[in-house]
Amino acid sequence: MTRGRRTLAGWPPAAGPPPGPYDLGRTLGVLARGPGDPAYRVAADGAVWRASRTPAGPGTVRMAARDGRVLAEAWGPGGDWLLDHLPALLGADDDPAAFVPRHRLLHEAHRRNPGLRLARTGLVLESLVPAVLEQKVTSDEAYRAWRLLLSRHGDPAPGPSSGMPRMRVMPDARAWALIPSWEWHRAGVDGKRSATIVRAGAGGVPPGVRVLPGPRAGPRPCCAPCPASARGRRRRRCSAAMARRTR
Repeated sequence: MTRGRRTLAGWPPAAGPPPGPYDLGRTLGVLARGPGDPAYRVAADGAVWRASRTPAGPGTVRMAARDGRVLAEAWGPGGDWLLDHLPALLGADDDPAAFVPRHRLLHEAHRRNPGLRLARTGLVLESLVPAVLEQKVTSDEAYRAWRLLLSRHGDPAPGPSSGMPRMRVMPDARAWALIPSWEWHRAGVDGKRSATIVRAGAGGVPPGVRVLPGPRAGPRPCCAPCPASARGRRRRRCSAAMARRTR
């Protein structure tokens, strides 16, 4: 998908029935990182704009509810990916009928928000970075850090910008690692949180895929074969170190 090209999609399909009560703003509002989020905008007409870094590249999607359906158009290299994952983002995988609230407060919240669905972005790093920024600080401090880091180190979002502030796509894993320490401090992010973000994206893992390592099948070899004269001492040291790690 070339930069600036538009693609249209709708949910649910026109052949199917409307999904019943649906609230686009409440469903997607949880993805906004405070007011002024450079990657999330709500236009005057109620349309929601999101800029994301997908496995296919940066992309921008505009979503608007009309007659019980959501129409979307996307721009950028990641536009097709965003449209392919549009139903999951809008909560199509969520089954409200299966939810039976047993507590009075849950029942009342469910009654007051019949159009709420659980969104799924499929982009782990996009959710992980702001979650780390929001640890041990107030929401205002975390939102400020997100705005500053995206404004200074993010990429311009593809697509039109008329009538709205220019949106930004969050940095990729390598760009997060290249942010200098003074930029983190300027954004109010301490060393522990910045190091966690850098480690989360280490190795160039695509932002949409995170594979956790499985358990080791056996003990890890700790060194090269020991010389005959030192083999006994080396084995005793290795066994002691393994015992400490196990404890």
